[in-house]
Amino acid sequence: MNYPAWGTVMGQPFGVPAYSNTYFVFDRNKIHEYQSYWPKEETGLATDVYIGFKYQCVEYARRFLTQYFKAAFQDVPHAHHIWALETIEDCTKEEGTFPFINYPNGSKEPPKLGDLIIYPYSKEQRFGHVAVVINVNLQEMIVDIAEQNYEEEGWECPQYARRLVLQIENGSYLLTNKRIGRPYDNWDINEQILGWKRIDFNSKL
Repeated sequence: MNYPAWGTVMGQPFGVPAYSNTYFVFDRNKIHEYQSYWPKEETGLATDVYIGFKYQCVEYARRFLTQYFKAAFQDVPHAHHIWALETIEDCTKEEGTFPFINYPNGSKEPPKLGDLIIYPYSKEQRFGHVAVVINVNLQEMIVDIAEQNYEEEGWECPQYARRLVLQIENGSYLLTNKRIGRPYDNWDINEQILGWKRIDFNSKL
């Protein structure tokens, strides 16, 4: 199978492109080319923002939140460490943060646009994983997500990477890793989801 080359645009929801990380070969002499920074002089934001290491899942999640919400979470060792973050930086000010709220899978509050879906460390995902919610349909009980560095085949379609099944049990929302559309590889279906993280814009810290 011919997989998309590294840097190929997989989709662009809300004007935030996601790129393929397939065939990436690390070259220490080019490390500055992999790391993405947004200087405030070019973005109009109040602070410089470190976006991340191209084209990892964390880089896309931080870039989406920075571009769409003007808020960026701090640098983390791996994707699953995002779950432990309590605040996120308000990039419209030189100082200031918003609460970064956890909704464990099975919460009374369903996911919504802009939430981050966090996967834990696992045998197959040694760094965990993070994806961005770009659409929620509570009538059809589906959640569309955008992401980088999850599947070599790339996105399901230009509109979303994967479409996941949302279930409701005793008034609680459970996001499954069951997908609608292209089938998974053998390991994916058993992956767990910690929950979703949301910026609380109503509370300033």
